[in-house]
Amino acid sequence: MSTRERGKERLEHVVRVGRLFELYGALLTERQREVVRLHCNEDLSFGEIAREFGVSRQAVHDAVRQAEAAMEHYETHLGLLGSSASGRARVGEPAGTQKTFPIGKIEPILTELELLRQRLATQGIIYDSTEHVRAIDEALERLRGLASG
Repeated sequence: MSTRERGKERLEHVVRVGRLFELYGALLTERQREVVRLHCNEDLSFGEIAREFGVSRQAVHDAVRQAEAAMEHYETHLGLLGSSASGRARVGEPAGTQKTFPIGKIEPILTELELLRQRLATQGIIYDSTEHVRAIDEALERLRGLASG
């Protein structure tokens, strides 16, 4: 693979992660949100971020990769990014060719999911998850409704 092809692939990856972050960033942990923001939006290296947080470069790398995997997981199940080329963002694609959703409609759903995630994280072992599953199902249905119509 040529340097030019690698550069184009890297740019497409950064664009995709940025778009995923806009849609699903609120569902990440606070630390994941911050390292993805610094790495993708501010273009800081893993080493620079590691120095800022006082952790290893590998810890930052792992946090970014875990955040990317989580956002890809959300995209697989929700499909909010759109379906162009199997969901891959294309550099230079004309504006308006991708599905967009009013942030005012998505933000409350993301907030609900974030609060639910926080509740789940603080409870430790969940003995009766019925309420949580129902709440997640409702939020997912609302997001699917936005995506389909």
